[in-house]
Amino acid sequence: MEQHSNNTMHNYKFEVPEIIFGRGMLSQVGSCARRLGGKKIFLVSDKGLFRAGWVDQAMRSLLEAGLEFVYYDNITPNPKDYEVELGVQEYLRQGADVIVGLGGGSSMDAAKAIAILASNGGRILDFEGPDRIVRPLPPLVLCPTTCGTGSDVSQFAIINDSQRRCKITIMSRCVAPDISLTDPDTLATLPEEFVGTTATDALSHALEAFFSVASTTLTDVHAIKALRLLTKSLAAAVHERKPEDLENLARASLHAGMAFSNSLLGIVHALAHPIGGLYDANHGSINAILLPEVIRYDIPVVTEKLQELAWGFGHRSNNDIIAAGDKIQETLDSLLEASGAPRSLRSIGVLRKDLPELARRALKDVCIVTAPREADEDDLLRILERSY
Repeated sequence: MEQHSNNTMHNYKFEVPEIIFGRGMLSQVGSCARRLGGKKIFLVSDKGLFRAGWVDQAMRSLLEAGLEFVYYDNITPNPKDYEVELGVQEYLRQGADVIVGLGGGSSMDAAKAIAILASNGGRILDFEGPDRIVRPLPPLVLCPTTCGTGSDVSQFAIINDSQRRCKITIMSRCVAPDISLTDPDTLATLPEEFVGTTATDALSHALEAFFSVASTTLTDVHAIKALRLLTKSLAAAVHERKPEDLENLARASLHAGMAFSNSLLGIVHALAHPIGGLYDANHGSINAILLPEVIRYDIPVVTEKLQELAWGFGHRSNNDIIAAGDKIQETLDSLLEASGAPRSLRSIGVLRKDLPELARRALKDVCIVTAPREADEDDLLRILERSY
């Protein structure tokens, strides 16, 4: 297929929330909510984080700031439309004001979706696509506790349509939070498998942001920084769990999130969304499976960026584009192997008979628009078959 037009943009904008990063900073969530005008906080999280003690720490911070709070944890992985709609009913019934999302992408995306409905009404599926939100959202603080989602800085919310069994993408500047607060200490209780699979999510964000036709010098800086941090610390973080390596993964997630929120993504996510919606599968695992074949598909049309990308992975290609491409593929494979993430669609329960439908659905996903190389249904099907 033909290449999308090469993007050498000199006019662009770069949107980020206020960012707070550092070990022990979860203790500041109360003061953050208070200075956003909060009096009664709607805290969205999940049962795993409650058991790990992080919800209790957030509650304590809210109380120390003199704030009331309501706790909502009726959220599952790949948050469903009905979970969001039950959440907004509780938000309105309790008369809450500021929303705090604490957790991985599921909790944070659910918090965003609850905020959308709190001010705009309707059903969350009404807001699928770009710029459908018409009223400002309540103040929002997002606190990531994994090392991959990027939801805490992004202009996206991903919600599962429970009837159609597909994910919808909501895209608007409105859904970026007022404050992103990252405390790398929260990664200490993240199970080993989720360290690996959320880090591969950050890896896919950085790579797709770097190759996106909407990339800019600013997004490239953050994408490359994310890749350097992941190359340095992913394997050690998964297998040794040293605090400094986990902190590097948290930083990588933040940099990758800033990159993809402003440059958008590509074929990996266009395919991952329908797979995740149909099978309710782990998003980072799906990305890890698809990433090598999509990068292999993209490389022929992004040759001008390969040397910088190879440098991001820690290699010098000496102006040899072929060598740069080989090093990229080799390093990517090594990082994915170290992550412990699954490597085939078959291994996560995807059925071969569903591949054509998944390819068709991917063509309608907003992420396909900024892929560096155009793809039709047959191209997407071939990527799925090679990943099977």
